[in-house]
Amino acid sequence: MPKRLIAVMALIIAFATPIAAAAQGQSLRATGHLRYIPFPATADSWYWEIDPPTAGLPGLPAVSAPYPGPGSAHVWDTDLFSDSNTSSGGHLGIPTGASPVVQAIHAAGHYSVCYVEAGAFQAGFPDDPDFAKKDYGYGAKGYEMSGYPNEWWFDITGFKNYVAGKPSTLNPVAVNIAAGLNDRFKWCALEGQNAVEPDDIDGYTNTSATGAKGGGWGLTQADSAGFERWLAYQAHADGLAVLQKNDPANARVDEPLFDGALSEECNYYDDPCAGQGGDWDRYLAAGKPVFNAEYTQDGETTSKFCSADDHWGIWGALFSVDLNGPKPYKVCWNANNSL
Repeated sequence: MPKRLIAVMALIIAFATPIAAAAQGQSLRATGHLRYIPFPATADSWYWEIDPPTAGLPGLPAVSAPYPGPGSAHVWDTDLFSDSNTSSGGHLGIPTGASPVVQAIHAAGHYSVCYVEAGAFQAGFPDDPDFAKKDYGYGAKGYEMSGYPNEWWFDITGFKNYVAGKPSTLNPVAVNIAAGLNDRFKWCALEGQNAVEPDDIDGYTNTSATGAKGGGWGLTQADSAGFERWLAYQAHADGLAVLQKNDPANARVDEPLFDGALSEECNYYDDPCAGQGGDWDRYLAAGKPVFNAEYTQDGETTSKFCSADDHWGIWGALFSVDLNGPKPYKVCWNANNSL
């Protein structure tokens, strides 16, 4: 396994950003580890692109632009490896220093979020060798993510009994996965990112490509809760704020640990997003941001969901489900959208 990178200067880089000048760092009460920069406190605007046509700044729209351009969004969520200082064109590399993408986002006065694949193995990343084949079922169909033939659910059962700050409480099956993901968080910090978005944390709610429950592993809600507890602790330990991505069933136990939530299509599926029985009421009540993405491929338009999102203080925006560019991005308008 490659030597682990240590992001010694991560916090110095982060606290030099424009957002940092206006926000005080805070410690997660469950960790007491490194200070990190919280998200902007009021409902605002965000842009999300994790599969750009080319790596680096050339693959992204202008980071500073008037509304309704993505450059008017005050929070940018972009991909760890596409942002890397060693990536270019179609080549993705492991970060070795500050990211030009993140530097540009911060120079525009925005807050940066680092997208990280966490709950599944996705082929084609430069750190693929860090994960053992047994971590994702040796690429067998029974663990393949339905609809995504190059992704396989991780066996996260070993995180179930994790106690924050005590690596010894990880079952051996989780140790190698944790080491690989910890590298990714450290690389986010090395790039200078403010926060991290760990994806695919709710494998227990998904069947595999063969129809096997719990991502093929028989994952349970308790497995994901333990995994999410580890994610929150480790992100804060590396000086990063962290978003809960989907999995609203665990919002009750996750909200005290995470700094915000990212929901996909809570309006389209009428979960509902907030209000009586709402998915994200706990985060909203705690004054933490809730980012909501609705997708054009499902017939969504801003006229269908923005009034509801604005009513609850949710950060709503319309995207292509491919998340590969600014078309057809539209953000729900509020007074904070203007630069």
